[in-house]
Amino acid sequence: MKILLIAPFLEDTTQKKESLYPSSALLYLGSYLRANNHDPILLDFNINSVHEQSDKLKYCQAKILDYIQEYNPKLIGLGCLFSGAFGTVLEFAKTIRSNYPDIKIATGGIHPTTYPREILENCSDIDFVAIGEGEGQMLALANCVENDNLDGVTKINQFAYRTDSGDVHVNKEFPQLLNMDELPMPAWDLIDLSNYQMDLEHFYNPKQIKITNRVPIFSSRGCPLPCNFCDMFLVMGKKHRRSSAVRMVDELEFLNKNYGMNYFSVMDDNLTLQKKHILEICDEINRRKLNIQWETPNGVMVNSLNDEIVSAMAGAGLIHTWIAIEHGSEYIRNLIIGKGLKREKIFEASELLKKYKIMTGGFFIMGFPEETPETLSETEKMMEELKLDRMGVSTAIPFPGTKLFEQVKRDRLLIESVNYDNLWKTPISHAQHGFVIKPYKMSIDELVEWRVRLNAVNDKYKGYNKKQWESSTANGVS
Repeated sequence: MKILLIAPFLEDTTQKKESLYPSSALLYLGSYLRANNHDPILLDFNINSVHEQSDKLKYCQAKILDYIQEYNPKLIGLGCLFSGAFGTVLEFAKTIRSNYPDIKIATGGIHPTTYPREILENCSDIDFVAIGEGEGQMLALANCVENDNLDGVTKINQFAYRTDSGDVHVNKEFPQLLNMDELPMPAWDLIDLSNYQMDLEHFYNPKQIKITNRVPIFSSRGCPLPCNFCDMFLVMGKKHRRSSAVRMVDELEFLNKNYGMNYFSVMDDNLTLQKKHILEICDEINRRKLNIQWETPNGVMVNSLNDEIVSAMAGAGLIHTWIAIEHGSEYIRNLIIGKGLKREKIFEASELLKKYKIMTGGFFIMGFPEETPETLSETEKMMEELKLDRMGVSTAIPFPGTKLFEQVKRDRLLIESVNYDNLWKTPISHAQHGFVIKPYKMSIDELVEWRVRLNAVNDKYKGYNKKQWESSTANGVS
């Protein structure tokens, strides 16, 4: 059965510059459906040609109708990884339903996982919601649609549906999560990687090989750590599930040999959690003599880093990583967030990464309820001392389902009056620029002032180590 899988465009002015990623979620889903005798078609709108449009939505709506007319799918899956894309997903659903009322429409991702009931109660254009990881649910749904047996959806775990009478049922019984090695390789043939090419001449490039794409790849899913702001566990679960090194490097080699890809973004939430796993991956890359470079844009676990692991990753092509520090204040970092990360370890890891000339960014967050000028001063001081190549300071966002959200809701700390019943429709964005939480002991004006100060530190050291290493190489110094 033909199934159309659609990824919405992301409204981000930086997308065209250096962050055009294919939808890994739909590539995995497509391969899983195909391995089980369905015929997926992937329509990813986060590509150059879409971002060049003056009216992206209208352009995409027309494309969707063209694809439906050409392929005649019986089921359409709308990916909604982040809340910010939900408005676009709703518009896509309306377009499909008004023109093809008999086609079944499902959605999935973090936002639908958080609000399955609210979406189905308020959005008649969407028929089903896959909760959490979607491969198993979408396959079961596809089988029901193909066999004209929609009564069968009542037996799908982690799934929400609407009955003929309009009642919404949410089955949150947690199924056995798929082992990474049970999943077929993502269906790379369903997309054209040239649609994601970017000008990456400014990227750190020690091997001096031509880079045209950043290709996302996974070796694991899930994270067991207890950070109070993170909602990824809602989709991936808390269990850390790893693929074998051979399976992961098979994909790297396939993309390198067949598509000429040589720059990879390893998107794991916790790549280095298990020492054996990361060392085996590095050994396998080296054994196959792959001439590649890679990065970890979602960060690595600072507590896991030692000389053996960092040297192995550098030797296997790691050139850029981020370390999840979160805050300069020991109090906020460990007692509030729950990192369990000592200051000394942060500096030890930073020096190790510099030793092996790995360009390093630091993830910091500001705007927690417990924030004070003193805690932010500690972040500023740490940033000045670390001198990392990038030190992004994001805004604390209370995502539904997290401890931070429950605290903010309980103590009424949201800056603007929010109707919690409408968060399914007007969510707090993961890319929120302004502050969302009113700290117990700080004003918003003070937070804004500290934002300027911390941004100035980031600007001061941007590319600090990269520039030194590139200068040394240009001068013939190794």
